[in-house]
Amino acid sequence: MEFGDVLRRLRKERGLSQEELAALLSTTKQVISRYETKQRVPRLSVVADYARKLGLPLSSLSGEEPPLPAGALPVGTRRRVPVLGAVACGEPIFSPGDGTESVSVEDDIACDFALIAEGDSMTGDRIHSGDVVYIRSTDHVDDGEIAAVALDDELTLKHVRRLRGPDGSVVFTQLLPSNPAFAPIDVGGEGETRCVRILGKAVAVRFSLR
Repeated sequence: MEFGDVLRRLRKERGLSQEELAALLSTTKQVISRYETKQRVPRLSVVADYARKLGLPLSSLSGEEPPLPAGALPVGTRRRVPVLGAVACGEPIFSPGDGTESVSVEDDIACDFALIAEGDSMTGDRIHSGDVVYIRSTDHVDDGEIAAVALDDELTLKHVRRLRGPDGSVVFTQLLPSNPAFAPIDVGGEGETRCVRILGKAVAVRFSLR
């Protein structure tokens, strides 16, 4: 178990917000957030200072012997999934990754890959540029769900809505932003030549520090 996992679990067990824990440890909320999201790893001297202030042995906070109080559940294990590139939250784009980058995710999040958000069209769902969006591979999502959608060779992240004709067939597919400053993307109708394909459903987001 890594330091960030232990720190987050201890904070939640004690019913503390990140601000309250930061005050207790004489640091800032931003530092606590970076530790918990594993964007930053503390020096051993810092871990020792935190352990003293929390009344814990150093081995417990470092992750060597994480304490499990009676009734507490252990933090789930983590795995790594590939980052396939950048997904637009705005006009469709696609910046493919090189296949080697990966990010960690808890085992209870059912995803197959991740994308990096770019743009501001999904801020109504608290998805901002730089956030990591975890995607479960599927070629179908229900209306209203957020999906990674390919338009020909471009990729965008939007809510999906289908407009159907009297016979139930899909006449238009709308890709809807959650930021009202952006217009929907309509696909379909006479003369439409673009191919729309759902690559997966967004199941979780890891927020970046802005």
